[in-house]
Amino acid sequence: MANKIIDDVVYFLERDSDGKYEIQAEHLLSDLSNTVPSVGDRITLTINGDGATSTMEVVGRHLISHLDRASDCEWTAWFLIVQGLDPREADDLFELVSEHFSQYIQG
Repeated sequence: MANKIIDDVVYFLERDSDGKYEIQAEHLLSDLSNTVPSVGDRITLTINGDGATSTMEVVGRHLISHLDRASDCEWTAWFLIVQGLDPREADDLFELVSEHFSQYIQG
């Protein structure tokens, strides 16, 4: 029986200009409320102070298992294929969040 390694990290991948996947972000499954985003879901990151915002849409979702026969180990993790969205949408969302939820954010 293989030794199973279940990775608690969800990997966010985006294609770069030459068509290869590049890791854009890594988030613990627990940071995502133990829910793997589905195709069509949007993830927004806002950084208070410098006004940076980024919104990505999930366009693909893969649970990948890799079995190494030599070591009899199996590794499993979630990989999400994402693509960036219009920065204005992220900015508009950040403005709403800042206005209505700033009392809950310690800064």
